[in-house]
Amino acid sequence: MSRKGNLDIILKNMDSSRATKILAKTLYKELTNNGFSNKDIINFSKEMLDFMAAEMRKSSPIQAPDKKDRLLIG
Repeated sequence: MSRKGNLDIILKNMDSSRATKILAKTLYKELTNNGFSNKDIINFSKEMLDFMAAEMRKSSPIQAPDKKDRLLIG
């Protein structure tokens, strides 16, 4: 069986919280072993979050605001 096939079986039988922790740890180790600094990894994480946010905005229905938000004081 291929390595990808084995990974699919493992992930299907593991709860997502634990799988996420293992994936994060593995990715961190791979990046540091390949010469990336902690600053590089933080920048990568920021880019990942920015990409995810953009994808989520694309997939969510656009709602036209009927009123502008206003700050009322007093």
